[in-house]
Amino acid sequence: MPRSSALPRRSVDRRTRMAGIATLVCFAVAAAARVLVDTSTAGFDAPARYTTAAPSGWTAFDTVNVVAVAGASLAGAAVLLFGATLVSALLHHPGRRLPLVIGAVTLVMVLGAVLAGTVASGRTDFAVVTELELLRTALAGLAVASLPAVVLGAVRARARR
Repeated sequence: MPRSSALPRRSVDRRTRMAGIATLVCFAVAAAARVLVDTSTAGFDAPARYTTAAPSGWTAFDTVNVVAVAGASLAGAAVLLFGATLVSALLHHPGRRLPLVIGAVTLVMVLGAVLAGTVASGRTDFAVVTELELLRTALAGLAVASLPAVVLGAVRARARR
């Protein structure tokens, strides 16, 4: 059936929208887990690595570790969903500028990861180095996850010529 001209054409299809929503939810829950772990461990004294006492069952550290593992797993899933969302967007979007935008943003993420790693190498404070390395890892992961979309965009641009 012909489309009515009164209805605007959607620029994002349902699959891409659902993948994007799933990505945002995973990132949000991972960020909430990170905040929960940070606030929970802020009140703890420095934990002893080795103790002579027998283990006493489930502790607060065990709970925090479970939350941290769940948050890290969701962050990994979000990165994979991010890459899938970009590929889905490219497959269903006929525009020529989207691959250029994705490529440019990927390049910025790579440069940001390199810059964060360089800055972290010159620091001596453990907390600052940890945060910068976390940023470096996140940017590098997102850049790697967007590479299939960059390659797909390059292949499609080459095929148009």
